[in-house]
Amino acid sequence: MSKADNDVVIKALMTKVEAQKKDLGTRPKAVLNTNGIFKYPDGSKHLTLSVTRDPADLVDALSTLLDKVSSREKASKLLGVPVPSFQWNGYSVEDYVADFKNRIKLLEWEAKKVTLDATQAKLSALVSEEARTEMELAEIAKLLQ
Repeated sequence: MSKADNDVVIKALMTKVEAQKKDLGTRPKAVLNTNGIFKYPDGSKHLTLSVTRDPADLVDALSTLLDKVSSREKASKLLGVPVPSFQWNGYSVEDYVADFKNRIKLLEWEAKKVTLDATQAKLSALVSEEARTEMELAEIAKLLQ
């Protein structure tokens, strides 16, 4: 491929990256239903939602809650009494599920943004000086409209 052909492909890919960045939108808000801290039953460990980077940690926390709920349901059935309402550290399981899903959504958004930024940087490094000048001029013309 010639330099001009490469520039055409690079420009098309850059346009695609820009479109994906636009579709990605702004960073999701970290709206919490809980206080953002999940405390494990033994008290020796906790999970701070705002800093966790691994969705597996959220899966572990939710499985702990679901184990508690399941155990309570079984105990209520064996004793022949209605299942009492369940809260963990003052919050419902639904509150934790919403917060965990929100955190996963934020982590996915951040990962996609990092990928798009890296791709854009690679493409920018590959474009020829002539094409770079052309793109800068187009950007300036857009600003002046």
